[in-house]
Amino acid sequence: MRFGAFIVLSVSAFAQTPRVTDLQRAVEEFKIQTRNLGLRADSPPSARRKSVNRPKFRGRIFENLRNDILDATPHELRQRGSDKNLLRRNQFGFNLAGPVVGRSTFFSVSYEGVRERISRSFLRTVPTTPERSGDFSATVDAAGQPLPLFDPASTRANPHFDPSEPVSTTNLQYLRDPFPNNAVPRSRVDPVSASVLPHYPEANTSVGPYFRNNYFVVSPETNTANGMILKLDHTVNEKHKVDVSTAFSNGFAGSANVFPTIADSNASDRQFASRRGSLSHVYTGSPRTIHTLYVEAASDRSENKGEIYPSYRFGDSYAAAGRANPNVKNVRNVIDAGNGLSTRVRSHSIRLATRWLHQQQHILAPTYPAGSFHFGSGLTSLPGIVNTGHSFASFLLGLSDGAETSAVLSPSYFRTDRYNVSGRDSWEIQKGLTLTTSLNLEVSTPRTEKYDRQSTIDPNVVNPTNGRLGALVFANRGGYGRGFQRTQTRLEPSFGLAWNPWGQNKTVVRM
Repeated sequence: MRFGAFIVLSVSAFAQTPRVTDLQRAVEEFKIQTRNLGLRADSPPSARRKSVNRPKFRGRIFENLRNDILDATPHELRQRGSDKNLLRRNQFGFNLAGPVVGRSTFFSVSYEGVRERISRSFLRTVPTTPERSGDFSATVDAAGQPLPLFDPASTRANPHFDPSEPVSTTNLQYLRDPFPNNAVPRSRVDPVSASVLPHYPEANTSVGPYFRNNYFVVSPETNTANGMILKLDHTVNEKHKVDVSTAFSNGFAGSANVFPTIADSNASDRQFASRRGSLSHVYTGSPRTIHTLYVEAASDRSENKGEIYPSYRFGDSYAAAGRANPNVKNVRNVIDAGNGLSTRVRSHSIRLATRWLHQQQHILAPTYPAGSFHFGSGLTSLPGIVNTGHSFASFLLGLSDGAETSAVLSPSYFRTDRYNVSGRDSWEIQKGLTLTTSLNLEVSTPRTEKYDRQSTIDPNVVNPTNGRLGALVFANRGGYGRGFQRTQTRLEPSFGLAWNPWGQNKTVVRM
């Protein structure tokens, strides 16, 4: 009987013994290893003495160098008669890590810098020297045929036009007289157009065909950047750990110039900077339960630094003059906060999380502060007839197809918020068979402007000027809210199944 009672008690005790998970085994192994290294309060004295003699700091220094001395000259440069390519790139930095106070606080600091100067080549089409003075007698179309110009000032209706027949050279709706000798008279050249010509470079090569691809330039592009990351990890005790980090970067991106003048059409130089800071707290309640709380703030700034000059666009594939967005300023601020709870209850691994994301966009973006002008061939063509007229001839006459200008008096300050709640459960039904279910709820608020400087077209509102549907409405006025979009709510459930057939870890079937 005693033996039988002993067996019953033994079985009962065995049944109540909690199962040791892989996570618990890993935690215990970590404790043993760190105890043997002398890194824990309960480490034996011999291990502590050994750890004292170990180096306390770790770090490295690096340099990555590229130089055109080590490279071959690209084919497009050799083709233009150059035997030198510009390539100077230095990427360098260091990192250092070690203890700050005892064995509970550690730091790490990293720095990286870039110094780059690299050549960019451009092959464009610009007006020939005769065309700059208005002489288009040698100008041809894409097929190599003479391209005639017509005087828009002579436009008149054709009394013999037959509307029942298509427009053709023998059935013109409107008549125009050709320019004598296919040249724009100097007296007809617009003074504004004439003032642009000194800033528009002349042809310097003859790749062709038909006088096309006649301007080649190699310009340096620069990139200067500095960035640093600093982190502090502090272990309060076995259950609490706090991490603090900050990062910053500053830089300048110098664009390669297509034109060596104020009329350059390539992107503007750009100055940029970023700042980031974060704080997180990890609470290990037990080997099965971990809670994480974090907050992060970030700010990214960029500013274009280009010459303000009118933008001129030509419809005959000629290189444009002047750039868009020469002095855009953009600031983006983000606050990101959230927390997560991970725990294991029997055969269930549960994850719960919440997040709040607040974004601010401050932008000043006058696209064409000095105006934009587009020139096409239509105003110097024979109306309705292709392969006649030229966009640069229209430019010399000061006849633009369309023009616009941007008048932005102050920046816009946009705001949006996003909230997220999610939950996930991974249920190990049996060994090798796991069912995962999750539910995600996301709410996004409409975009607002700090001073309600937003407007839109409401197709259901009567326009008081013409009595028709469709009128301009303004934020926070006339019964409209601060944002025109609706608050968006998305509920996203998901289900997943993972199965190891026949208990083989090398094969997984997922659904």
